[in-house]
Amino acid sequence: MSSVEYEVEGSTATLTLDNPDNRNAINQALIDGIADGLERASADEAVRSIVLTHTGTVFCAGADLKEQSATVQGKDRPANAAVANSVIRGLLTCPKPVIAAVHGHVRAGGMGFVAGCDFVVAGPKASFGLTEVRIGVVAAMIAPAVLARIGDRTAADWLLRARTISPAEAAAAGFVTQAVTEADGSVDAAVEEILSDLRKAAPAALAASKEIANWRVLESMDDHEAEMIELSAKFFAGAEAQAGMKAFLNKRTPPWVVER
Repeated sequence: MSSVEYEVEGSTATLTLDNPDNRNAINQALIDGIADGLERASADEAVRSIVLTHTGTVFCAGADLKEQSATVQGKDRPANAAVANSVIRGLLTCPKPVIAAVHGHVRAGGMGFVAGCDFVVAGPKASFGLTEVRIGVVAAMIAPAVLARIGDRTAADWLLRARTISPAEAAAAGFVTQAVTEADGSVDAAVEEILSDLRKAAPAALAASKEIANWRVLESMDDHEAEMIELSAKFFAGAEAQAGMKAFLNKRTPPWVVER
């Protein structure tokens, strides 16, 4: 069974992250599935827009820590990080607009996938968080894309405190396009409203306009990718990360946590 399901209905391609037992964690199968779906949608002239969504209560939990902990001292981390970052770049450079339909939780590396989408619609059960520091690593690879969507003060709050962010707060920060409450209706209805507008746009003009909208995000990624790969590798290979991932997988408190 694929980790990402691909379906086309009318002019819309839907990529569904479909490994709920693993909380749609980022591993090679998920990366390959998203990349394949984007390639198929880009090549299909009938497709005008793409929806990225998920099954289960988690949109994406971030890196698959079981897979990461099996990597000896992080030796393969630079390559893995670069491949994962290529998904964000793929979302940004895909000629078709991408809408994230978020019904559940988004954490760590999953925030990078959301940052790579052109529109983000979040439902009342969604939540967001850059939780890396709590397991001893740094949100380096996704930082350029995420920070391009929010302000510096917000970045400090989210990166350093690693707290849970509500859909309304994420929308106020510019990270989410629309936070849908129970009173507003459904995420699907809000997504359909966006799709309806996109269907009225000329495809080539739409693609060029998307390039303009994402120019600053891609510039930030280009400027900092090499140093972010190095920083990510350094921390994933470090003692804090080894202790943090072990604590997380064993559902224990990391050794650096203090009461006061």
